[in-house]
Amino acid sequence: MYKTTKSLDRIQSSMDKIEQGSFRYEILKCAKNFKSSWLELGQHLVAVYKDKLYKEWDYLTFEAYCSKEIGIRKETGLKLLRSYYFLEQEEPQFIKKDYLESANSPQLPSYEAVNTLRQVKTNKDLSIADYEKMKRHVFEEGKADKDVKDVYKAMIKSLRPESSPEETHRQRRITYLRRMLGALNSIKKEIKINNFLSDDVVSEIENVISKVESELL
Repeated sequence: MYKTTKSLDRIQSSMDKIEQGSFRYEILKCAKNFKSSWLELGQHLVAVYKDKLYKEWDYLTFEAYCSKEIGIRKETGLKLLRSYYFLEQEEPQFIKKDYLESANSPQLPSYEAVNTLRQVKTNKDLSIADYEKMKRHVFEEGKADKDVKDVYKAMIKSLRPESSPEETHRQRRITYLRRMLGALNSIKKEIKINNFLSDDVVSEIENVISKVESELL
């Protein structure tokens, strides 16, 4: 999303230099109306990405094109790209003109909500029922982005069994000991390279390392 009017001014400046009616001009036009027409912008971005059109326009990467020409963060550009491509491949009925113009069709969900739906679809640990549930939230109920993400988090959390206090303590201990081993090995290496301490001290450090390693067995 745009933070200031500077992005919009920059887009308008670019539009003034580009031939009206050209594909590049139309993308910039969609970018100006990004909030209300993300679907059209996403459609154009798929073409830009697939055909590497950004290179013809003197940008090395798709992300640089998104950031510098149309004034959106690279993360936003990628979400728009993935969200539209997902609908095109998995739920094409929702982007057909007759559906969008139908009096009975619900308001088009945001690209963020569609991107969350895409994540549910691509998560192999989640079921078809989970996907259908999320699809209802996104397309029929029109849940807000935050609510959709909260539902997704709850789905992910339900996949993980609740750890007992003992298991949690065990995992924290292992993590700590591994960090400790990494630090001790780094210290030993520095000491040996720079000859900071005697061989006897180095031997003592190696002994400590050995003892800590045994605690992980």
